[in-house]
This record gives sequence, C-alpha cells and structure tokens, in this order.
Amino acid sequence: MNVYEWRDATAADFAVIGDPVSHSLSPRMHQAAYDALGLSFRYVAVRVPAGEVHLALDHLALMGYQGANVTVPHKAEALAWCSTVEPFARSVDAVNTVRLASREGINTDGPGFLDTLAVLGPMHGDVLMLGAGGSARALARALVEAHCSLRIYNRTHSRAVELAESVGEKAVEFPDPMGASLILNTTSSGLGGETLSVDWSRASVSAVAYDLMYMEGLTPFLKGAADAGMKVVDGRELLVAQGARSFEWWTGQSAPRRAMREALG
Repeated sequence: MNVYEWRDATAADFAVIGDPVSHSLSPRMHQAAYDALGLSFRYVAVRVPAGEVHLALDHLALMGYQGANVTVPHKAEALAWCSTVEPFARSVDAVNTVRLASREGINTDGPGFLDTLAVLGPMHGDVLMLGAGGSARALARALVEAHCSLRIYNRTHSRAVELAESVGEKAVEFPDPMGASLILNTTSSGLGGETLSVDWSRASVSAVAYDLMYMEGLTPFLKGAADAGMKVVDGRELLVAQGARSFEWWTGQSAPRRAMREALG
C-alpha cells in the first residue's frame, strides 16, 4: 500500500490520516466497499505529523477530497479543525470522520464499538479499559451509556482519573483483570511491540480480550490473552463497524459490510 505525505498526496476522494498510518487497512476496506457498489471513488492513506492536522485537512479539501477518517493521534486536532461537530464527538473531544468541504466532524468509534459488542453477545461483570486517549474517551462514554461499569487504567494515572471522573467511573493504579468480562486495550502500544503489564492468570477464561489495534498475527496484548485460553478480538472488527458508519455518512448508501470484512482477510 502506498502511503503519502500530506504535502505530496495524490488525487483521491477519501483518505485516512494518522501517524503512523502505514499499517492501516482502511484503504483496502473502503476500496472494496466502493468496488462492491460500483462507485468510482479512491481511498488512500496519508501520513500527517502531530501539529499539522489543520494544514493537512485544508490541503486535502483544496485538492477535492470529500472526506477523511482520522486515526491516532489526531482525533483531538481534527475536532479543533471542524466548524460543526456532533454532540457525541463533542462530549468525548474526539473526531474520527470529517466532511472536508463543510468542515463537519463525527465520531463513529463509540457507536461502531457497541455494534461489535452486540455481535459478541451479552457481557457480565465489569470492563477493564487500558488507556485514556481519544479512542478511550469515545468507548468509555459509549460503554457507560450502554450501562456497563468501568475500571480505567493508564500509565499516567492522572489521565485515567480525569477520564474516569468525566464518565462517573473508577480509575485504577494497576491493570488487574480479575472480575472483568471484557479487557479492552485502547492504547497503540502493540504497534511498537510493547507489552502491557496485565497478569492474564488472574483473568477469567470466559472473558474477552479486545485490542483496538491490529497487525499481521496477534498483537502482544492479544497473544498474552490467547495463551491464557481467552477469546480474543482485534481491531479489524471495529474497523469495519466504524468504517461502515463513516461510509454511510459520506455516501448516503448502506455499507457492504461483508465485502469490507472480507477485504481485511
């Protein structure tokens, strides 16, 4: 997959922006959706360094791009760029989908995540969430609105406290999975090969380990959970769910979710 620096972006209709972004499967997935419906759109990956999101989005808009997905670590910068932001995105201070011409922004992470949980079936017990960034804010808000209880862990504890207080839940100083029905990693640590200090021997084998990240094979987080006999889910499921919602917002057509999922392998 070609990845373009934003100043050198090629002509296209839609993009995913982030840093890093070379691992993203969004171009493959969205292109499969366009092809399935006979739409003559092109979707590309564009690397944007932190602090340059407003410049990059202005540039893509001038080039005629219709929309962009926004991945880590740019969701707060994207929100600041938008002129109009939906209430959910405003409540979590994170935008992951924009319409460039009108500078509108939404967040499909929270609703898309709940779509994937509905497929997994009912969860019992609480949720242990690792991380307190833009994705974590969206998912925490969505989970609380779905009447789940949360324990939030972050390496910088003050950020966990801030997020927990904003949604009326608990911050914890250690990522202890005991009692959790869902252990959710919202950090990008796995992209650099880092491991998180979760003691999987304390987790229930009936619990689900869910990593928002994905890579060839299992992320380090999911490998530890799988080795402990747990069910694991990587970010491809959320990618399809939130991507489908973005697709429908941009095009007004129902997303071909099966074709999108098959494109991810």
